[in-house]
Amino acid sequence: MKTVYKYIVSFSFFLIVGLFLLDNVFLSLYVNKNKDIYLPDVRFIDYEIAKKNLSEIGFVVEVLFSDYDPENTPGNVIKISPRPFSKLKKGRIVKLTAASDKNDIVLDDFTDVSLRNAKLILNRLDLRIDTLIYEYNNSVKKNNIITQYPKPSKLIKSNDMVTFVVSQGDPPNYYVTPNLINLNLNKAKEKISRAGLLLGNIEYEYSKDFLNNTVLEQDKTPGMKLSFPARINLIVSTDNK
Repeated sequence: MKTVYKYIVSFSFFLIVGLFLLDNVFLSLYVNKNKDIYLPDVRFIDYEIAKKNLSEIGFVVEVLFSDYDPENTPGNVIKISPRPFSKLKKGRIVKLTAASDKNDIVLDDFTDVSLRNAKLILNRLDLRIDTLIYEYNNSVKKNNIITQYPKPSKLIKSNDMVTFVVSQGDPPNYYVTPNLINLNLNKAKEKISRAGLLLGNIEYEYSKDFLNNTVLEQDKTPGMKLSFPARINLIVSTDNK
């Protein structure tokens, strides 16, 4: 009888201990293992900090880099996948896209390269055209580059700007003054350059009826034939009284 009693007491003890361990240890471990976590929004902070924060709560982090964009702070997270605040399990891969910094670029020599091809190359290098200047030239084919600024082999950064001087081919027998009235100043400068003429003095005059930097007057009559590349003086609108 005493032996049976001992077995009952022992069995009860181990049963209680087993239930305790099951409820407080094994089930807890199981629940925590499969517990979903809300993915925090780590955009607009440095990717190293974001990666550290996500790794500490159980995610596996992969970092990708976007093309340079001046509107984004280099190194900051600009995109996260899955979307922020998604419910995920520990161990899930989270992909961060971070903004790149400017890259160093050794500028190519575009001399005698067509303007079309030069634009394609600049686009691949993440560079932009600042100004196009047109000149007549006997030795460089029409629409090919005569020279450039900055000069070839200059070390620049992505998103920097390049100016090209573009050939218009052989000089004409005469130059025709373009009509510049009501054009934006930048567009007027381009038309003057394309006509083989030169920009002269610019005077500014207040006008409430025209957009800022609109050409109001020019000192050479549109359509006038000139025997040499003369300068054209302009009067341009301003919104400052």
